[in-house]
Amino acid sequence: MKPALLALGTLGLLAQPPGPVPVSLPAALPGGPQVDAKDHLPLLLGETTPKAILAHRAIFRDTLAKVQLSPALKARWKGVSRPLTLVAVFGSWCGDSHYQLPDLLALEADPNPFIEVHYLGVNRDKAIEATAWPKGCAPQKAVRVPTFYLFSTQPGGEQKLVGSVVENPPRAGQRMAEALVELVETAAAQP
Repeated sequence: MKPALLALGTLGLLAQPPGPVPVSLPAALPGGPQVDAKDHLPLLLGETTPKAILAHRAIFRDTLAKVQLSPALKARWKGVSRPLTLVAVFGSWCGDSHYQLPDLLALEADPNPFIEVHYLGVNRDKAIEATAWPKGCAPQKAVRVPTFYLFSTQPGGEQKLVGSVVENPPRAGQRMAEALVELVETAAAQP
């Protein structure tokens, strides 16, 4: 009887397909968000909020939990008193965004009323609808993510691009929070 069971078991194994069968996922889940073509996870696209970012993927929450901002850096962020608009273009699929964006989320935990912050999620093609940009901010082309665009409010409400930080802080060993504080301080000091 044992040889018969062994033979049936062997036949059963041979009848199964070898290895996993590749599954093709649609670009969007029925009734849901678009799905990334590489990691097959939902994408966060267009204008969004810190709350939505943190709810979207655990990596953002986990990284934010590790961010430690000094009281001096927080005070510098709060000390800017010129109207500015900071637009963070990021990819919910992007490793650099997972690491760098939480620094801005940490700064924003104690918001500065003079710095209006907007978050724009993009797909891997980094295309951004012109209508997604905050009012008065000229649409910019993102080549890498995250990219942080800083606009200064001009008389009459027009927004002028005054600087950006692309993908990583400009100095080796610098945290993104420090780079962003330097960016807003420099813009606030300009006439």
